[in-house]
Amino acid sequence: MVMPLCFTLGSLRSTPLKKMKPVVWKCVLWLCVLACPHGVWAATPLATATIVDGEVLLIRGATRLQLTEGVRLGADDIVETTAKGRLVRIEFNDGVILDLGPESRTLLAPKLSGDRAKFVARLHLLRGVAKLSSPKPPVPAATTLSSAAFDVSIVARSAVFVVQGNEAFAFAEAGEVVLRERIGGKPAGNFALKSGEFFARAGEAKATVTPRPTPAFIQRLPRAFLDTLPARAPLFKGRDVEPKALGEISFAEVEAWIDADGLRPAFVARWKALAQNPAFRDALAANMRAHPEWDRIVFPEKYLPKPAASAAPAYSAKP
Repeated sequence: MVMPLCFTLGSLRSTPLKKMKPVVWKCVLWLCVLACPHGVWAATPLATATIVDGEVLLIRGATRLQLTEGVRLGADDIVETTAKGRLVRIEFNDGVILDLGPESRTLLAPKLSGDRAKFVARLHLLRGVAKLSSPKPPVPAATTLSSAAFDVSIVARSAVFVVQGNEAFAFAEAGEVVLRERIGGKPAGNFALKSGEFFARAGEAKATVTPRPTPAFIQRLPRAFLDTLPARAPLFKGRDVEPKALGEISFAEVEAWIDADGLRPAFVARWKALAQNPAFRDALAANMRAHPEWDRIVFPEKYLPKPAASAAPAYSAKP
């Protein structure tokens, strides 16, 4: 059942299998899937999908699933809305609420690397539009978000974030928002947005902060972000909803994740077995510069110990 959509923006509106035939490696992969049909699952779920309006996908382990209302979500789950996915609401166990608009892609509890290895983020926004809302009493320190454009360490009450192509926006709808801008994969300036302020960056231009968001920004937001809807998590208490499996992931479906700054090493560990799939392996090899961490997996022969040089004959002087 599709619920009425209403939120708040206030008045603003190695390669032993390398030569196997495809049918063989698919059988091997599906045996693994059958053994653990929904991939690696966290012992304790972190959140619940409480609104699913339109087409929304869940990637768990190496399996694509159809997300429906009531499904529990855990660390490493990827939630993606398609162009037909109007809204998905994810309510965390501590009361924090995440709303995603169309064509948005997010990863829960990401394992970040590099200069962000110690940054504990609730989610990574790969692209799209997301709204984070903290409950009463607020838990701002736990309302964190990472992305290619900025890392958010505090959302005092509610905020909207957009990461799309070379554009990035952050709107402190209610309460303070603290973020660190990222440029070219490296940390840049720090920003503390007061309630109502708007951070914007497009292309190579310097980021700006204005007292209010632009009308163009408001118009591009999902209509569902404009009013308020109470939390719905209690409706799913005690229910165990299983997502429907749709099949194995393809390289094209997860390429942007494999190449994502700060996430690449984690996906090597997660999808290493898929390199046995000839099509997946070939796609990895075709653009190795974008994900060099996979070189050892795709070309293990390059990293074998070099054979020891043959010993030189002993020199003996003539009498």
